[in-house]
Amino acid sequence: MWIILAMVLFTLAYGGILLVKIQQEREILITEAERSQANAAGYLAERVTARIAEARYALAFAAADLRSARASEVESLANARLAAIAESDLVADVALLLPGGQVIANGEAVENLRDLAGAALDAQSGLTAQVNGNQAFLVLAVPTPLSDGTVGAFVARLSAETALPDWGDDRVVALADADGSMLAIRPRMPSARAGTQLAERFGLQPAFIDTLASGGGGATSDARFGEERVTFAVAPISGTELRVYALGAMRINQNAWYRTISFYGLMFIAPIFVALGLCALVFMQMGRLRSTRQMLEDNEQRFRVAIEGARCGVWDWNPEADTVFITDSLARILGLEAATECTGQQFLQLFSKPDRERLRAAMRGAPAGAEVDHEALAARSPVWLQMRGRILPGGEASHTRIVGVAIDVTDRKGAQARVAAAESRLRAALESMSESFVLWDSRQRLVLWNRKFRDLFDFAEGMLKPGMSYDAVEQAASRAIKTVHGGTEGKAAYEIELSNGRWLHYSDRPTADGGLVSVGADITDLKHHEAALTENESQLRKTVDDVKRSQARIADLARKYEEEKIRAEEANRSKSEFLANMSHELRTPLNAINGFSEIMMQEMFGPLGDDRYVGYMKDILSSGKHLLELINDILDMSKIEAGKMQLQPEPTDASELVEQSIRIVRGRAEEKRLQLRADVSDLPEIEVDPRAFKQIMINLVSNAVKFTPEGGRVTVRGFLSGLGVAFQVSDTGIGIAKDDLPRLGRPFEQIESQHSKSFQGSGLGLALSKSLIELHGGTLSIDSTLGEGTTVSIVLPISQDQPITRDANDDGADEAALADALELDMDDAEAAFDAHAPLGQSPALPIDDGFDADDEFVDGDNPPRFAAGE
Repeated sequence: MWIILAMVLFTLAYGGILLVKIQQEREILITEAERSQANAAGYLAERVTARIAEARYALAFAAADLRSARASEVESLANARLAAIAESDLVADVALLLPGGQVIANGEAVENLRDLAGAALDAQSGLTAQVNGNQAFLVLAVPTPLSDGTVGAFVARLSAETALPDWGDDRVVALADADGSMLAIRPRMPSARAGTQLAERFGLQPAFIDTLASGGGGATSDARFGEERVTFAVAPISGTELRVYALGAMRINQNAWYRTISFYGLMFIAPIFVALGLCALVFMQMGRLRSTRQMLEDNEQRFRVAIEGARCGVWDWNPEADTVFITDSLARILGLEAATECTGQQFLQLFSKPDRERLRAAMRGAPAGAEVDHEALAARSPVWLQMRGRILPGGEASHTRIVGVAIDVTDRKGAQARVAAAESRLRAALESMSESFVLWDSRQRLVLWNRKFRDLFDFAEGMLKPGMSYDAVEQAASRAIKTVHGGTEGKAAYEIELSNGRWLHYSDRPTADGGLVSVGADITDLKHHEAALTENESQLRKTVDDVKRSQARIADLARKYEEEKIRAEEANRSKSEFLANMSHELRTPLNAINGFSEIMMQEMFGPLGDDRYVGYMKDILSSGKHLLELINDILDMSKIEAGKMQLQPEPTDASELVEQSIRIVRGRAEEKRLQLRADVSDLPEIEVDPRAFKQIMINLVSNAVKFTPEGGRVTVRGFLSGLGVAFQVSDTGIGIAKDDLPRLGRPFEQIESQHSKSFQGSGLGLALSKSLIELHGGTLSIDSTLGEGTTVSIVLPISQDQPITRDANDDGADEAALADALELDMDDAEAAFDAHAPLGQSPALPIDDGFDADDEFVDGDNPPRFAAGE
């Protein structure tokens, strides 16, 4: 009953609150409607003001025209202006009042016009109202100065009804004076006469309307038009004492009002339905609670019957009071007559002495969250009881209770003892087996295993437990298994390769109860024997195949060797003949050309005549020596490639040889305005062939000078490096691209670029230098950046007994024999040269050109200079 009463009170209170809110919302909508009505009245007042201002401007314009008119022209000009003003539908009549009582009117003059004009001029706005019967006029007067110094006045009567615009939409608009008397009203009403007090007609007090008008206009919804409640608005006309009244039906925003009613209606209905639903839910829960109580009583009765028939009983221990309640069934098992409640000490006395302390410890640990699960022997009868219990859930921490059950397990204890004895005998037998043994039950769970199984699969102590699934044991054993061979579906026997290298032969056999027995035998020795036999057979087959391939390769090499030997002998003969012919046919005439041209250039037998002949002789001598040097370079390269080049190393001052080389090329460096510097002081003596070393340095420095633009820099440095002496030739020349560096050092190889196309040469200088360096046991390396410069580094051993690097080519007797076959015989070519003449100089012309006897330009790309002192 109290729920229904609370529901009714809630509905009344909530409904009252919503009604108040709805009323507030309606007041807001009415206020918005009043504001709209006031805005409309203001708009109408502005339109009336505009019409009055139009008439006022017309009169002022006419007065301005008469100000400068002569007396004789006043009347005619006034009539013209009056006629123009009278054409307006707003102007009822208009006239000009002149001093002396003369009146110029557009039509018949109105009575008392001069009095009306005086009243209008006395008003601050120049405007007054006139009520004439059922009509009302607005009298507007404007002073008019005349040219003779007198002042007249233009007077116009404006129709109040015409000045008031029509609002339409069944709404009323009226024009009233300061006293509230009506001057005009729209739409026209027969009962509304001019001069009627509108405040009383609309059910309002004049003072209230004056208050609204003095505040710039306003509106109210308390007005009455007959029996109907309407919205009344008033707005003053600017610059006058007139007012515009606007009257219309109270129009609120119906859409907003309907939305407000709908919203608050839903807010009222929804909680009511929710409250009704909650009430229904409460009644349903009360019904369920009664049903639950009845079910609980029935279940308690069933539980009591089941406990008494299953040779078990229930105990309830209260640790706070140290009391234990024992049910009838448990009391009879323990030797008591009926259910009883005893102390904790008395309850423990019902069990054997060895079990009392264990049972007490289990009971003490139960409040901490531990469960009681303990087997104990009764003290008064040979009965084993399994005591199980836990804290009763839902109780307070200070009032804990331990509730449990005691089950008679005497028969089970005897069966367990017999099973344990049988299992002990079986385990002893399994442990004595040399094979791995595992027993699974019908559900593929682990039952029994021996130590051999645990050791073979590397199970840790305690990892295997009865009841583990087959998959779990298999996953744990996978760490020790490398591969399973032959373990396909439906196959009872398979082999397992363990990670430690051992092999097992496993077989699975089903048992009568649906279980499985797995037995594994160690076959590692057998597998090793099989592997050894297989490996020996494979090695034997491989040896036979290698012998066959070697025989075929030997035969093929012998054939190729014979062919290459014949080809090399033919090439050697051709090269020997070519070099002998070139030595005789080219060097002999070149020596003659060089000798005679040098004699003619020195004018040994008299002047040549014209100075141009001297220049021609220089060119002939330079070209001849250049060609002779090119031939000598080719012969030197041939000697080196054929292994005929013999060095004569001796302890030499490398610094002096470097200085001599720089003096040779300094003239060309000065022509290009290059900075040529050398830093080779404090170098030890090294074992080199002086002629070959000088040839190397001249080639490297000449190349640096040739490829360095004017104003650049060439630097030669020497320093100790490990077991040898390093020399570096650096320049700020055009540089070499990284992709072109591997091509350098090959005979006749030139790197063409947009910078080097103008430099001509044979491309033998660097290749010959590299070969001479390698003959000395040294190394050559090039580091260059395109557009920045190049650094050539060579390292020569101090002693020829300790070379820096030496390329060994010991690929077998076949390769050595092939190299001997390719060796070129250069004896004939060497015989054609003068052994005492240095490279690049004719032996028949021992002239002094400013160089040492061994100075030479090996790179044919660089024509030498021979002018004395240069």
